[in-house]
Amino acid sequence: MVEQTDFDDLVEQLKVEFRDDVHDRLGALYETLKAVSLGRIPTADGLLAIRRDAHSLRGSGTSFGFPLVSLIAQRLEAYLTGLKDLTESQIVDLHTFADRIAEAADRDDTPDLAATNAVIRALPSRYEFDIADVEVHDVDIMLVSPNKIVARRVAAELAACGFKVNTLADPIEALAVAVRVPPDMIIASAVMDGLGGVDLIRALKAISLTESVPMALLTSLDAASLKGVPGEVATVRLGPSFGDDIAAAITHFNLG
Repeated sequence: MVEQTDFDDLVEQLKVEFRDDVHDRLGALYETLKAVSLGRIPTADGLLAIRRDAHSLRGSGTSFGFPLVSLIAQRLEAYLTGLKDLTESQIVDLHTFADRIAEAADRDDTPDLAATNAVIRALPSRYEFDIADVEVHDVDIMLVSPNKIVARRVAAELAACGFKVNTLADPIEALAVAVRVPPDMIIASAVMDGLGGVDLIRALKAISLTESVPMALLTSLDAASLKGVPGEVATVRLGPSFGDDIAAAITHFNLG
């Protein structure tokens, strides 16, 4: 009994220390954004510091019992991907991410699925084009691919259709994120280290929280290599039919 009490005290102490660390990092992040906005430091230096803190929070949040912190930090990292400059509107977006992380760290409870979804879906999204040119849909698509070139191509195609895209390179992490925040669609590369796309999709189809999520397999393999793919899963081929396959999958699942 005494040992359990000591352990519980240790856990609470670690949580307090984690919260302090989060607020220290966010304080530095706010100062960095202010310095970039005022031209006191180069944007590249500011982005490097923000990426470093986002990566640290992404990795440590769940470990200390704050999964929502990790989920928000992962979305922050995705927002920062490929970003080389910061507009004033993007600085406002980064403030929003920081505010949500602070709120998540200060919670005494772990939010349920609905509350988690509400927080994540309300986070800012970044588009590589003028969003006035397309109809933006409230559709969240998870893209799982370790190949940066392929991921960039697919994400650009989906974003051009007005969809929010959350790209993950690690299929194991994707499995955990999908269960905590079920997306509106999942697209996974067939070939990945550790856990291939077919196995990832089969695993997600076997989980009640994600079994009804529309899914597609991204592949250049022939049909014989895709044994075991559930029948309701769409196929998007990396070739001349790529654009048509994406459009067909979106239409088939009535997403846009």
